Amino acid sequence: MILIREMRPNDLPAIARVNIETFRTTHRGIVSDAFMETLSYEKAEQRFQLMLANKEKLSATFVAEDSSFLVGYAMGGLAREKVQTFDGELYGIYVLPAYHHRGIGRQLVSAVSKRLIEQGAHSMFVVAFSNNGAARQFYEALRGQQIHERTAEIGGANVEEVIYGWSSLDSLLHDSRL
Repeated sequence: MILIREMRPNDLPAIARVNIETFRTTHRGIVSDAFMETLSYEKAEQRFQLMLANKEKLSATFVAEDSSFLVGYAMGGLAREKVQTFDGELYGIYVLPAYHHRGIGRQLVSAVSKRLIEQGAHSMFVVAFSNNGAARQFYEALRGQQIHERTAEIGGANVEEVIYGWSSLDSLLHDSRL
């Protein structure tokens, strides 16, 4: 049985593992192999420690556990960049590929959305790689609206990104089968 709960500081090594393993699997061919080789559990854990230290923005951190084994996580908070009038942001959501299509992503998005509403947010956006068809299908199934496309530089190479948004977190929770 999958348990969704708030992240604890001692979850950071497992979150780093899920992040790196999932990133390598789902983004191969989207970002350069050279960039993939620079990824490490230690660097990921340090990056998450820095994010956690900035509690004024990061307010929603949840993990998914299967029998005490961390299989996914989602992080969100106040928007880190100006994207139209969206005040909340889903910073990232990662679920190990073996656990896809079990409703875990939906549960994590629901937990983040509820926390953002508690924090006073009304809307939310997320950034995904344009070539990540699975992520795009997931956000579209949640009735996310494509609102913008852009080019980002990752590891010295240009990567196309797409931004999805939900103008109402209440609608996201009630209308998107969460």
